[in-house]
Amino acid sequence: MREMRTTVRLDEDLMRQVKEYAARKNRTVTSIMEDSLRQLLERERRDAVDGPRADLIVFSGDGLHVGIDLDDRSTWAEDAEAEDAEHFRAVDHVDA
Repeated sequence: MREMRTTVRLDEDLMRQVKEYAARKNRTVTSIMEDSLRQLLERERRDAVDGPRADLIVFSGDGLHVGIDLDDRSTWAEDAEAEDAEHFRAVDHVDA
């Protein structure tokens, strides 16, 4: 493996955390950065191959609400779409 030197500008607090982590693990800062970059690139490669991840929504309630008929989309579609929209707004807010 060929090595090369480079200069990287990092947030001061981030660099302090990396140095502390490296010291606790008895590793070099370089090895931590190399592993981190490899993991990032591998995750990006996996996401490109596997596609986006989807959340699995699990129901844990007490049954159907009064007036809901699973065979009649008109009795539940609006509520389901509103619930989905609320979920995705929350996810977008966390990612921002």
